Amino acid sequence: MAGNRENPLSALQPEEYLEKTGVTAVLKDLMTVLLENRPENPVQFISEYLKTSSQSCTGILKSYKLIKLCREEHDSFMDNLVAAYMNLDSKRGGNNAGLTGSEYLKLIRMLCLDFPSEIVEEVLGVLGKRESDVVVFEEFIAGIQTVLLYEDFLVEAETIFHYLDRENQGRISVQKFFKAIDKLNLYKTGLRVPPTDDIKSVMRTLTIDPQGSINFEEFALALFKTTI
Repeated sequence: MAGNRENPLSALQPEEYLEKTGVTAVLKDLMTVLLENRPENPVQFISEYLKTSSQSCTGILKSYKLIKLCREEHDSFMDNLVAAYMNLDSKRGGNNAGLTGSEYLKLIRMLCLDFPSEIVEEVLGVLGKRESDVVVFEEFIAGIQTVLLYEDFLVEAETIFHYLDRENQGRISVQKFFKAIDKLNLYKTGLRVPPTDDIKSVMRTLTIDPQGSINFEEFALALFKTTI
């Protein structure tokens, strides 16, 4: 009990204690986000959210997790995106002062962790921001949505590659690749597949032997370059 007498919080009523320590605000925020996102596994969601909200969590990591809370088609995605921006903007004083290019690029790289390294650099080139730049809200939104679009694009590319690599060798012949692209374009599968001629042009710039074979990174890079 001696320890309690030394702790000024011990004299507070339960509601006062929760309010003064910030627990009430955290719980209100948690309930709001939980009900907005309505995840399939709410307990896991709560665990991840509390980790994100902890003071030990960096601003960039918190913004990353906010962006990843749900997919773009979810109603609350844009709210999460705004919260991710405001989280970093507040580090610079708020009032939509904008983010530093350094913070923005670190966040982009975090979102691109699963991308092949060459594609990460290509994405950064598309976004066209330097560490010394200021990134305003509209640029932030456009950049994040671009990265998420490329993320979906790479998932589709991986699906195509694994379909072609039936023997699981990690490589496919370029000619087999061209034939598959022709078929995919012919049958309108719903996958976003560029014309074969565009891919051939890109491969020439990448000095890929049309009679040889390619791995997934080369395959994905060739497809990616047809989009820029």
